[in-house]
Amino acid sequence: MSESTSAAPQPSQSVPSRRRVASSLAWAVPTVVAAAAAPAEAASPLPRIDRVFSIRRATTAAVPGASVSACGSGSTRLSVTTDDVNTYYRIANVRTGSTVTDVTASVLVQKDMVDAMGSRNPLTWTSATTDWSTPVREVSGTGSPVLYTNNGTRYYRYVSKLSTPVPAPVSGTITLPRIGWYSNCSTTLAGVSVSGRGSAVVNGMTLDNVGDFRTL
Repeated sequence: MSESTSAAPQPSQSVPSRRRVASSLAWAVPTVVAAAAAPAEAASPLPRIDRVFSIRRATTAAVPGASVSACGSGSTRLSVTTDDVNTYYRIANVRTGSTVTDVTASVLVQKDMVDAMGSRNPLTWTSATTDWSTPVREVSGTGSPVLYTNNGTRYYRYVSKLSTPVPAPVSGTITLPRIGWYSNCSTTLAGVSVSGRGSAVVNGMTLDNVGDFRTL
């Protein structure tokens, strides 16, 4: 798009006197200053969670810092990982001196698939690092598993808490420690539906990030 510019005054046009110009500037200056201040006031975006987990179903689990054996024929594992490069868990727009607490990471896993694994091979997770607690299935006050429903499919939620101090922000961004969890081997995980999510409290404000529900 081309920009239009004002032509210089032609000889036939009258040129304002110095007094008229000074009088106009007295009104124009406050208007220009007010307009320039608006973008500055909106230049402080709110904190947000950038959460890109790698959630996959395969015979092996690519878990950073852990050696995981491959499953047998027809059996697969469910794994959730971050590597701080292509997949990560970050909190952005954090000002220096902010208070960040209650950092959690969780995954919703299709209830039918978990139930099919049975007590012989429950969907439990093993942490590849010491920074996060081993994810446990969320239960209600009565000890019953909490169920989430999306498009008619029910899910269990497995949640883990950051168990080490929250890293200091670098250029306004907190990069959280790596996550490395994986399930036991199972033949029932074919076509399992999952959803990843993260949460944190920044300066008393709860942040939530919910991933897409997808089938692996």
